[in-house]
Amino acid sequence: MDQHIFLVGPGGVGKTSSGPHLAKLLGREFIDLDERFMSGPGHIGKYINDYGYAKYVRENSKLFFENIYQRAEPCVGALSSGFMIAEVEIETVEKNRSAVKKIGHSILLLPNADPVECANTIVSRQVQRGLNLSEEIERPKFLERLPVYRSLADQVTVFQGTPEEVANAIFAQMRDADRPTEDIC
Repeated sequence: MDQHIFLVGPGGVGKTSSGPHLAKLLGREFIDLDERFMSGPGHIGKYINDYGYAKYVRENSKLFFENIYQRAEPCVGALSSGFMIAEVEIETVEKNRSAVKKIGHSILLLPNADPVECANTIVSRQVQRGLNLSEEIERPKFLERLPVYRSLADQVTVFQGTPEEVANAIFAQMRDADRPTEDIC
């Protein structure tokens, strides 16, 4: 596959931890959009507090177009949780969605096929990250966004295991072109 591979989904699904392993399997560079943000504009939480979520969405999009969209060589990219789903900056989000479809193959990572169990796992991980997130806010947001993430993804990989095992599962799905790219448990 000569396209970029984009790992998408909410924070806590394993994009950052499994992405480098997938990139190695594919012989590509791994680019984590959140890491690029942190090394450029700054700490994401502080940036959002200081400038608002709308400005964060615009800046995050700018980083994508500078660091990934312009690349000649395909990479594996971990996209920020709100990159393709945000309730603000709708035009920017639509532009992001179009760009991802145009130049890449997007893979939604999920730890469980059952939405409630998936929410339990993801929200627990999100709350433990120390970003002042609350379960009461994150759970309904995740459950509301899950169908949207699914509709935007070219492939869904449901996994439970180490980051290496996740990368291997994604790689196996991609390698087997004749096999449907639906959920793999």
